[in-house]
Amino acid sequence: MTSGGTTAVVHDMHIGLRPDDLAACRADPVRLAARPRLYGIGPGKTGTNVLASTFTGLAAAHEPEAAAVIESILGYAAGRIDWRGLRAFVAERDRRLGLAVDVSNLNVFLVDILVEVSPDAAFVLTVRDPYSWLDSILNHYLRRPPTAVWRAFAEHRFAREQHPPEESGLVAAGLFPLAGYLSYWRAHIQKAFAAVPAERLIVVRTDRIAAEAERIAARAGFAAAHVDRSRINEYRNPDKRPILRQIPHGHLVEQVRRHCEPFASRLFPEIRSPEDAGIALHESADRS
Repeated sequence: MTSGGTTAVVHDMHIGLRPDDLAACRADPVRLAARPRLYGIGPGKTGTNVLASTFTGLAAAHEPEAAAVIESILGYAAGRIDWRGLRAFVAERDRRLGLAVDVSNLNVFLVDILVEVSPDAAFVLTVRDPYSWLDSILNHYLRRPPTAVWRAFAEHRFAREQHPPEESGLVAAGLFPLAGYLSYWRAHIQKAFAAVPAERLIVVRTDRIAAEAERIAARAGFAAAHVDRSRINEYRNPDKRPILRQIPHGHLVEQVRRHCEPFASRLFPEIRSPEDAGIALHESADRS
């Protein structure tokens, strides 16, 4: 991920279809067969695994066929496939899998297409404050070295700038600069709000997924009997490392303020510091 204390910038990340392609997609509509559908579009480490496991008796999956999805997203970003090819991939996969619940952090990169081809679908954006999310995503990569395809996708999302001197601990750990992770956090949320009509978007904080389960089900057209909270606490990181303690407090706060506004204060007005998010405790309470 890093070399010589710097991060190589691969290219500027773009989430979703380019503006001209989105206009063309809307002018040439394709519709999937109508049925109750729920797409989870939250960033990873915001409870996406929990959300996918919240329903029973429905065809549900977490990050289904992720490698093929990533290859298609990166292919579109690099110009190897056009928007028609990307839409054809999305439609064929949907028809073949027949999912009622499709939850994946990758879905936000397809969200323009999903909104158009599935006008009956509801979308859930799970959100987590930037401090605890950053702590979680860094620990995720420390604990589980990515495969080649996920490594390429991490570079697509997080490789932005060189590490400043305050982030030498991230360099030593082979992690990207804070700016890469935090600017992605903002861009992901910004795209979800921009792409999904308000009446079709459900925004749920990670710690509220269980409490909001019936409301989510109702918005998606599922019966309350399909809600199952029994697996809510299964997805935890058993080996959290205090990686953020290696970063000066002031630098961490400044980077969050610089890259995560206005969504940080809008969605988490009570969290203004890592201590507010419980980061100093470093308890094993990480949810996927």
